[in-house]
Amino acid sequence: MGYAGVRHSGANRHTGTRPRKEATITSRIIKFHVPSDQRLLAAFGEVALRHEHMNYVLKMTIKSLTGVTPTEAVAATRFESSKQLRDRVSKIARKKLGDGAVLIKLQAMLAECQRLTEKRNDLVHGLWAQELFGEAHIRDAHGATRPLPTAEELHDLARALKHHSDRLNQARLEGLLSEAEQNQSGKK
Repeated sequence: MGYAGVRHSGANRHTGTRPRKEATITSRIIKFHVPSDQRLLAAFGEVALRHEHMNYVLKMTIKSLTGVTPTEAVAATRFESSKQLRDRVSKIARKKLGDGAVLIKLQAMLAECQRLTEKRNDLVHGLWAQELFGEAHIRDAHGATRPLPTAEELHDLARALKHHSDRLNQARLEGLLSEAEQNQSGKK
């Protein structure tokens, strides 16, 4: 029914007798939580979509740096995580562009991709739960809790993801990556 376990140091399983002290609860009763606020859920969905848009721009950055077709770039990166995509872009860019200003600027953009992905992952991979008699919260892998985000906080993250994806894509198509590719072509 969506409840997580409780463990007691209660009765002896062989004799059925209880210890003298009251049973100690070693973990809390929590239930899984899905907010009923449709605005919050819509904003959460927008974060997921915007994050995948950013991953797609990373795939297209690989396409631009390697000269393969969009279909080839997508097929070659089909099961790669955000981190794998960032690492791949960085590795290819270092080989193609060398250690210069363009690479440093691209690495700064990749660091922002990482920061935004970590914010998204905290939301998506956290356990949305509620203690039996408590407030809804997000629980991380270590058991630490924090309040659920507001719809506005999620919209802010979605806007940041969109802005950064647009910025990276613009750099890919018309900005520093495009200029660097043209400079590399002119040197040959």
